[in-house]
Amino acid sequence: MITDWPLFNRIIFYPRTTEIKPSFPVDVEGISLGCHMQRPFPDAGVVLYFHGNGELAAECDRFLARMFLDMGINVCFVEYRGYGASGGTPSLAAMLGDGERVVEALGIPHDRIVAFGRSIGSLYAIELARRLPRLGGLILESGIANLLDLSPIKAWGTLGKCISKAAVKLTPFNNQAKMKSFNRPVLILHTEGDYLVPRSHADRLYAWSRSPEKRLVMFPNGDHNSILNANAAEYVESVGGFLRGVGITNELKGSG
Repeated sequence: MITDWPLFNRIIFYPRTTEIKPSFPVDVEGISLGCHMQRPFPDAGVVLYFHGNGELAAECDRFLARMFLDMGINVCFVEYRGYGASGGTPSLAAMLGDGERVVEALGIPHDRIVAFGRSIGSLYAIELARRLPRLGGLILESGIANLLDLSPIKAWGTLGKCISKAAVKLTPFNNQAKMKSFNRPVLILHTEGDYLVPRSHADRLYAWSRSPEKRLVMFPNGDHNSILNANAAEYVESVGGFLRGVGITNELKGSG
């Protein structure tokens, strides 16, 4: 399977370490994942956030946690193997079940959890929705429809051309089938100017979704790495409105 090749994973992942101690470590197959949790609302649900390949859970905790807390929702930033304070080595396929282990560690009903996947993290948020179809909802920011459409893989040149689209459909990354199988609320966020993951990915993910409650928000400003900063007000309104609609925010904090 190509997603198990070390070369393939070196192209996809850019792990870095950190000395910041995780607030919510989770054991997975003998490896400790250095996750970070902010959980001040006992009666609210949790956003389970899967970050991009160049980010760390500790950084997301520092820069994004307040946004979610202001929405009245608890948030857990999942860390990948080999990233931050986590053990192991990042691998696309090997990490597919890690999100489910984090959910088990949270110990709350699945319908009180919204999976949020940014960029490469969309693969794991979508996988979690497939495994746990009663999740409260699914949010995809700059999400990936097909791995082979990413520029780093296309840059393989002749070797990349030898890997057909059918090859990915035979791997655990058939996002078309996964999106069709999830019927809970879905929110897809993307920018028109995303040069790393073009908007066609968002269009496909939206079209594939069979959810009766799905929404696609295309932001006019920013790109892959500035989507939030360039569209802050509309971004926060879109995510906050989605979470309130799912019904898992703190009644007082989430009512604004």
